[in-house]
Amino acid sequence: MNTQSFYEHERPGEWLRGFAEDEATYCRLLEDSENLAIAAYRLARARCRVQPTSAMVPNLIELKTAAEDILRRSGTEGIFHVGVLVADCAMAGLTVILPPSYPTAA
Repeated sequence: MNTQSFYEHERPGEWLRGFAEDEATYCRLLEDSENLAIAAYRLARARCRVQPTSAMVPNLIELKTAAEDILRRSGTEGIFHVGVLVADCAMAGLTVILPPSYPTAA
């Protein structure tokens, strides 16, 4: 496990501090991840883990917020569809907590 991965998984608060200290970290996260969905999932999961009520799985709003933050703070032009984020996460085996009203394929 490399140092970056160690901090992401074992010390998410310290890993997140890097984003506050250097916005280029958002670009590196996007570059190091397979796609926006994976990058957003990694960021959302770390944010969930440092909350007073810690969780290991982000919900749809947390995933969407992380994707928006990555695009805005990395200076990346683009838009995304939240359904594509969810589908990309599912294809990567990453669980996202969806609201009961979220349309799913049967």
